[in-house]
Amino acid sequence: MREIAEGGRAHLHPFQLAHTRLVGQRLCKFLLEEFPGDPLDNGDVSWEERLRALEGMVRVTASEIAVAAAETLEAWIAASTETDPRAFVAALDGVIRELLQRKPTSAPLMNLHHRAVHFAEEMVREGTPLPQIREELRDWLSGYRAHIATSRARIAHFAAEVLADAHVILTISNSQTVRAVIEELWQHNPELSVVVLESRPLLDGRRLAQALAEQGINTTLTVDGAMAYYMDVASAVVTGAEAVSLSGFFVNTIGTRPLLLVAQAQGVPCYVATQTIKILPPLLPEAFPTILGAPADLAQEWTPPESLNLSPLLFEQVPDRLVTAYVTEEGVTSPLRLATVSRPLGI
Repeated sequence: MREIAEGGRAHLHPFQLAHTRLVGQRLCKFLLEEFPGDPLDNGDVSWEERLRALEGMVRVTASEIAVAAAETLEAWIAASTETDPRAFVAALDGVIRELLQRKPTSAPLMNLHHRAVHFAEEMVREGTPLPQIREELRDWLSGYRAHIATSRARIAHFAAEVLADAHVILTISNSQTVRAVIEELWQHNPELSVVVLESRPLLDGRRLAQALAEQGINTTLTVDGAMAYYMDVASAVVTGAEAVSLSGFFVNTIGTRPLLLVAQAQGVPCYVATQTIKILPPLLPEAFPTILGAPADLAQEWTPPESLNLSPLLFEQVPDRLVTAYVTEEGVTSPLRLATVSRPLGI
């Protein structure tokens, strides 16, 4: 795993490195606005303030949250004062749990917790001195961030191969991984058309549709209820994922399950483009928490009667029997073989 971390940095292209820098800059910007000075190295910035900065990252991707959390954890490791290796691992477990309390549905953070603590425990069992444990963990976290920076481009590459003959892509919400896939397909096929469902209640699909249209990609934005109508012309459905379970489901924006059910009924292949950091560790409970948005997200400008119950669901579980294949940075794989790309300790 140490070679993986070092290799991740050695093979990081400057363009890909810019992604990790951008995410760090967003966290720094938030901290600079709240606490003037050097945000990541300034000892005046308390742990609680760092947690609040992470919690304040809204409407950003899961990858950006993961990179920011890894950077925050690196800062904690550098400043930690524990002298006993076992006490250090216990403290490490505690601080990552605090990060998770701020982002309880973040699959990358669940993975970060599982992998980092397991790695540290393994080194303690081997009798590794504490200074070396700190150094190895910081190297590992650096490799973790580097891997995230390169993964989206690799997913797009693999997706372009399996979707080379696609002419119309149907998608939902605002997955940046899906956006990378579509942009890669468009580079090979300028005649590509994309249909984006608006994705109620947050209307995230609008942002993806706008971004694609501004690049010159032939894009149509439509209501979620039109999924069957546009399935008649779709070559493939491509979605992202908030989390992926090895127990036979993935989690994504509400509306994804009916989208895949319609695709299955009409014989349209469905691909889930996702990073392996979103594959949930095997020891976690299978149930994923129900996530509700604010009632105002559903009501928009309408004022509902007080007696009306509003249910602004944001995410849902989708059985992977509806998935043709997952596309990860490790390649294209069937749901049954997904565990082969989920490595509990490696990046």
